[in-house]
Amino acid sequence: MSSNAPLTRRALREQREREEAERKALARRPRESPRTPRSLPNWKGVAAFSFAALLAAATSLSAIGGPTTSSFAEAPVTTELPASQELLTAAGTELSVTRDEFRATTPEELAAARAAEAARVAAAKAAAFGIRTASTYTNNTLSEIQWPFPVGVPISDGFGPRSSPGGIGSTNHKGVDFTPGQGTPIGAIASGVVSKVVRSDGGGLGVYVVVDHVIDGEEVSSWYGHMLTGSPTVSEGQAVVVGQQLGSVGNTGTSTGAHLHLEIHVGGSPVDPFAWLQAHN
Repeated sequence: MSSNAPLTRRALREQREREEAERKALARRPRESPRTPRSLPNWKGVAAFSFAALLAAATSLSAIGGPTTSSFAEAPVTTELPASQELLTAAGTELSVTRDEFRATTPEELAAARAAEAARVAAAKAAAFGIRTASTYTNNTLSEIQWPFPVGVPISDGFGPRSSPGGIGSTNHKGVDFTPGQGTPIGAIASGVVSKVVRSDGGGLGVYVVVDHVIDGEEVSSWYGHMLTGSPTVSEGQAVVVGQQLGSVGNTGTSTGAHLHLEIHVGGSPVDPFAWLQAHN
């Protein structure tokens, strides 16, 4: 039969059945799952890791003197200290410490500054007490041995032979007479123990106090005469420290005016208080 011959009805029906069967077969075939793409990398993690690596590299470069900036994201990485931690320095500038309103760079300068400040405080106290002052001596109020007053005061009589004042005083003066004014507090010249307190006016030194000391291995006694009646602030056997008030300037005993009669005895013998204090203060 020629291939160009027309199909019979039966052949056409069979052809349509085959085509329908093929379509159904194709419909029943499971569809192919879409191709699953590869898992993409965690770009956030990669970026964080890369930044940490760059920062570590920059730190290493800084430690060996290299640049301290990073080209990450085309921006330098910088670190700023808080304002409260700023440290300004200049080449050749020497550091120093300032304390208590003075600048000290050596132990000697520090000691001198402290002494000057102590002298200023002593002068202020003297002014508050109304003490009469004079440039008779300079007292180091930081010393273990001091003058009986924190500042220089007038001196009316010295140690040694003299004319009898008013015809009632001794001609061999065993002490030095300080005249800062009646009622001025009298300080111990050094730490020690009170060995005698005379509270009544029986002539001579009048109301007075004696303090015993050991200074440079020697027995030293300081005598404070002509005190104001009722002014002694210590008792026999009492330990005192340098500068501690013992009483007040008065005019008791054989005296022609309010003053402190100070005696210094070394090894039991009186010495010139002015020269001794100058050598030890």
